[in-house]
Amino acid sequence: MKALQETGPFAGYDSEHHPLGSYAALIGTFGTSMLGFLGWMGASGRRLPERLGWKDLALFGVATHAVTRLVALDRVTSTLRAPFVRFDSDSTAGEVVETARGEGPRRALGELLDCPFCLSPWVATGFVAASTVRPRETRFVASIFALSAASFFLHRAYEWLGEGLHRTRAQVKLLEKQQEREAAVQFPGRGPQVVESGRAPIPSPS
Repeated sequence: MKALQETGPFAGYDSEHHPLGSYAALIGTFGTSMLGFLGWMGASGRRLPERLGWKDLALFGVATHAVTRLVALDRVTSTLRAPFVRFDSDSTAGEVVETARGEGPRRALGELLDCPFCLSPWVATGFVAASTVRPRETRFVASIFALSAASFFLHRAYEWLGEGLHRTRAQVKLLEKQQEREAAVQFPGRGPQVVESGRAPIPSPS
């Protein structure tokens, strides 16, 4: 049986690295799950909210960001991805770099689980669907992940600030050494110059 990318208009696509048939199965699973949920809502007499408030949109958006990175990149959750990906290297902030492995559905699932951008619609759908049924509980769970995301960005800001201070100190030391070399060339045979703020360099006694 030929793969999807070997038939009809799909022929000629990269069959080695892109299992189109398995991608289609994932798309079908996503669409079927959403339609099934909407059908269940209608059959149970429940009504969807007309719209989400901006507070819920912000909360679920930040929570979706946190969950997708946690599932796709976190070192500890690699046990969930291990059957579908191969470890490449450690990254920063407790994250890892991985590559999908295998063929067909296994590779497609690996590429999904290894990609926070690809996971976003799935996670966002989960938060929105859950909020229509159990809004209080969903907001509670989303708040935990939103706080986790805020903590992540604070840790990053602390690292960036520390790196900036380190670079500034290194540049100051480099400038001081350069001034000492220039002073040695200008006044050979004498000791280092004493530089006072707002005054010209004064050679120190040799």
